[in-house]
Amino acid sequence: MENSVSPPSIHNSSLERVPSKFDDEQLPKVKAYYKYELAEMYNVCTKTFSTWIHMYFEELQQFGYTRHTKLLRPEIVRFLFERLGEP
Repeated sequence: MENSVSPPSIHNSSLERVPSKFDDEQLPKVKAYYKYELAEMYNVCTKTFSTWIHMYFEELQQFGYTRHTKLLRPEIVRFLFERLGEP
């Protein structure tokens, strides 16, 4: 009977030791933000930020979002944090 050797599992233990946040760092609060505020949090211009969020335009419309929406409600902000990652 031939012994089959499974390939070594790729495991980067250094990633497990990286904290999700530092003790003195606070995660952004999910609340209503203007587009320009979120753009600043992501360190991009508002045009770039708008391009990013318009990739999810159809999904955002379910929250009442339009291209002219300036103030993003908390449920939209939560959705964007899930898709884009927290800034």
